[in-house]
Amino acid sequence: MTPQELVVHLKETYGYTWKEFGERMGRSEKMLRKVATGQSRGESYRQSLTELYNAGEVTHMPSRRRAKDGHIVPVRAKAGAAGKTVVPEETGGTFTHVPARGAFHSTVTDFPEGGRQYSVEMPKTARAKGRHAGIEELRRRLVTISKSQARQDKRVKLQVVYRTDGRGRVMDIGSKSGYHASDILNDVKNLHGGDMTAWIVSQSQERYANLDVKKSPVVSVTMTVFNAARPKPVRKDMDARGTRRRSRRR
Repeated sequence: MTPQELVVHLKETYGYTWKEFGERMGRSEKMLRKVATGQSRGESYRQSLTELYNAGEVTHMPSRRRAKDGHIVPVRAKAGAAGKTVVPEETGGTFTHVPARGAFHSTVTDFPEGGRQYSVEMPKTARAKGRHAGIEELRRRLVTISKSQARQDKRVKLQVVYRTDGRGRVMDIGSKSGYHASDILNDVKNLHGGDMTAWIVSQSQERYANLDVKKSPVVSVTMTVFNAARPKPVRKDMDARGTRRRSRRR
């Protein structure tokens, strides 16, 4: 497939907005639009696009365009910048996870028909900046998921890893059919004061009564997002009649 065909196919298959597609590729959405319309050949994107097509994630970011003398070609600066152009950082090469004390690590894997998986690893220390950043990343992703439900509802399954005696204890949340994405956000806000961690722990403790979160902190969360089987109009009708949610705890 040509880069143009890959861009068109991936956008349709994964349901990206142009902005999301640009973020996944580490490039401007305008450049991807040009590849899609044939205004640019997009050869520098071929490897990254092929990786996304074959595996659902990018491990080789596209290299920056260079002039004949080898220097990186300047790009248009963002609005409000001091100059009209700026020389961007080189992004080519292979990316891998390098653990860092106090930091969090986030990855995204795409699946056909709008499915997506978000994984966040975070430090175990309660006051670590990376821990707060990791939890906020999860909440931010949920907000994005909720906003993407204009045509079809999204459901979410979670897999949580608690650090216990130096090992990871894996617990599944919503393993049967997942939770409606907006329900999670509403309960985090209304039942847990906006504390995403508190919601996760409450769900785990409903299933594992002996869980001591002080001794076993959350160190990893994976959210798998998929299209709901129930049509959106049916769900909205059930909401109007108050017959959908059996318990407000979720």
